Amino acid sequence: MEKRYIEGRIFAEKNFQQTVIENYEFADCDFENCKFEECKIIGCIFKSCRFDNCTVITLNSQHSEVKNVSLKNCNLIGVHWEELLPSGRYAYAMERMEKCYLKYNSFVDMSFVKFDFSGNFIQESIFENCNLAESSFRNCRLERTQFDGCDIRNADFRESCGYLIDITSNKIKNAKFSYPEVVRLLDALDIQIE
Repeated sequence: MEKRYIEGRIFAEKNFQQTVIENYEFADCDFENCKFEECKIIGCIFKSCRFDNCTVITLNSQHSEVKNVSLKNCNLIGVHWEELLPSGRYAYAMERMEKCYLKYNSFVDMSFVKFDFSGNFIQESIFENCNLAESSFRNCRLERTQFDGCDIRNADFRESCGYLIDITSNKIKNAKFSYPEVVRLLDALDIQIE
């Protein structure tokens, strides 16, 4: 089936519930105040699209990808970003994320070198085998968000809280943290601090 191509369109106040979106390519589109709940996207591409004040809950993705999308004031619950990785060597899934709330999200085998996560609320999510070198999580609420097998060298976690970073499985050289939250890094060592 041939992809339907949509470019430069604004989608506002749309509510997609248990909808199947199949074989579309969206380029430079704006999604404003839209809700995607328990949707399935099949064979779709979202390229350089902007999502503002949108809610995505339990997204199911097959053979779909996002390239260089921007997210602002969005609620993202149950998104498995590794299922949306862009093809090609130079594209990134996300270009920007600002003032977003994420819960139950997973990021596996993704590159976020120098990415700015600062100021976002990321709850009960996981970063696994990701390259987060020189990225900023400054002033993030990372409640029970795990980092496993990641490269967080030179990353900035100052004024962030709630993270679960296993220092035995992550590369952390020159990463920046704030006291007293930095003490959480010792949790993996099973030691007592008095």
